[in-house]
Amino acid sequence: MKRFIWGGDTMTVGLRSKVMAKEVSALNTYWLIQYLQKYHTEIDIEELLGEVEAEMDCYVENLENGKLEKLTLRHLLQARYWFSHRFVYNLHESILRRIPDPSLGYKIGRTIYKSKPLIRTALGVSLLGVHRVAQKVSSEAAKYNRTKEYSVRGLAKGYVEIRIVHHQGIKVGEFTMQWNAGCFFSYARLAGATDVKVTMECIDPGPLEQGGSGQAIWDFKIVYLEPRLAIRLFRAVMLTIPWIRKLTEEAEAIEAEYQEQILTRDEIIRQRTQHIMAIQEKLIAQERRNIEQKVAKISRELVTTEERERRAIAEDLHDSVTQLLALSVKEVQALKKHYPQIRELDGLKSNLNTALRDLRGLTFQISPPVLYDFGLEAALEWLAEDVNQRHNMRLVFTNLLKGELSIGQQQSVILYRLIRELVINIIKHAQSPDGQILLRHTRAQFIAEVADEGVGFEPSCIKDGFGLSSLEDRLLHLNGKIHIMSTPTEGTVIQVKVPLDSLCSDGV
Repeated sequence: MKRFIWGGDTMTVGLRSKVMAKEVSALNTYWLIQYLQKYHTEIDIEELLGEVEAEMDCYVENLENGKLEKLTLRHLLQARYWFSHRFVYNLHESILRRIPDPSLGYKIGRTIYKSKPLIRTALGVSLLGVHRVAQKVSSEAAKYNRTKEYSVRGLAKGYVEIRIVHHQGIKVGEFTMQWNAGCFFSYARLAGATDVKVTMECIDPGPLEQGGSGQAIWDFKIVYLEPRLAIRLFRAVMLTIPWIRKLTEEAEAIEAEYQEQILTRDEIIRQRTQHIMAIQEKLIAQERRNIEQKVAKISRELVTTEERERRAIAEDLHDSVTQLLALSVKEVQALKKHYPQIRELDGLKSNLNTALRDLRGLTFQISPPVLYDFGLEAALEWLAEDVNQRHNMRLVFTNLLKGELSIGQQQSVILYRLIRELVINIIKHAQSPDGQILLRHTRAQFIAEVADEGVGFEPSCIKDGFGLSSLEDRLLHLNGKIHIMSTPTEGTVIQVKVPLDSLCSDGV
């Protein structure tokens, strides 16, 4: 294998090729690790590194002896080291998988406010003002990250706008941009500003696979209140006194700690609020299910009660009025034999027969015995014949079930009432004598189709008088649905679909 000499040590070309590009300063990882070790002690940082190393080669050159070595926590905490942008991006993503906090990057960026070197630097430039500090930060930012450029796009009283343009093909996550926003907050506070607010906006997401042009561009707008020149001047002069400067540094550090506690408190409140909301949503969902179950139970009970009352009324009519009418017909027939010359008896007999026939028809409509004696299929066949006779229709009943399904009595009653309502709608609205009732099923569903060749309508323009909302209510506890297919002048097809496992239950 071909070998080269590097600083007196022998390294293979293959291993040397695994060294990470020097793009991002370890100053960034230093503050990241410090934050995790203080606020998220549950995170195993060595495990984090192992996860990143599984995705890419993580080698650095030892700054002491020049040898290549695997990346460790020690490297992340030494400011002299540099890492590739890809490594830092993957590290951020691994952290977010463990800490799903949408503002984590911003919080970590704000922690540089507690950096004593940064505090000392900021104390020295307090006379410059925030906008000068922003210009200085923008011009020197490349010292810590070589994959992007900073520029100041706007300056006004209490306002600074900074743009970050990344190099071609650099993949950027929102975590990193939030980090920058937190850093800008810290710089503004250290320069003496108060009421600092930082907002950010993605101008271009960057890489082509993310829908961008190739270069990620983000804008940051910093709004703040800046002390008057006299206050800044006094501050600058007083800080030349060593003991005052030391006290100020300590005060700034305490202020930074206080700000961090506020952020931590806000995060705790946010997490607890989310937890409470999640519990509330579960309770509401459970209560909704309970209500739906109660409504379904009441609906079933109403159907059962209604049908029981219908049967009772039909039986009473049959046992009383119908029997009296039948007996009256026989008595009129007997009178006619004895008094054939009384023509009025013929009219009376005809009227009694008509009343008897109509009453029997009404009794069947209220509660058809065939439904209870022979089931849904026979009842619908009788319904089609009755409608054709009474309304001069050509309603065709087609049964493709062939006795293959076992339908519970309660379900049969609900389906019969619903299909009958659809047939009545044909009589009232279709303006056509031709129609069809079709029963069929698939592996999972029972399907009843009621069709006509009438005037049709726009399904979106259905009026309440059509009664479909009440029909859908009837299907609730059968988990069924109604599907409408209609076009003006081309007729209508309405499908009633019910899962097969909802068709069997105890009878009414």
